Amino acid sequence: MAIKDAFKVSWKTFFNPTAWFGYESFKSNNRMIGWLLRGLLFLSQPEQHETFEEAIQRLNLTDVDLRDTEQTYRVYAWFFVILGVAALVFGLYLLFHHGMFLSLLLSLSAMALFLSQAFKYHFWAFQIKHRKLGCTYREWRRGSPNKGPMA
Repeated sequence: MAIKDAFKVSWKTFFNPTAWFGYESFKSNNRMIGWLLRGLLFLSQPEQHETFEEAIQRLNLTDVDLRDTEQTYRVYAWFFVILGVAALVFGLYLLFHHGMFLSLLLSLSAMALFLSQAFKYHFWAFQIKHRKLGCTYREWRRGSPNKGPMA
């Protein structure tokens, strides 16, 4: 290897604003943000439609497996509810005893994450209990996927 290749000096050695700014990283991060926003704003159709019974047959599940999974999801949901309440109580403690308002905001965001996880696991348990895939939020809120619109 030639010495001139080891000590290659060009104008980019001294003046390279794109590298200073981190242009490539900036560009890839913005592409990722755009991809995430498209995923959030535009609903895509599921690629495969299967019923609950077809999924049970495909995964070779028994009624005992379903009951155990439903119970496990309910335990997870309660665990996340307890963590969410604990985060709120701790944030209120920090606010009133130490006067830290930003800690309350942080605890509220942690509580929101915990409660979203609680919703997710409770919703999965709800679908297993009612043996229906693709339940809606309205059906979950009513408590049964078979009730009519006026229930």
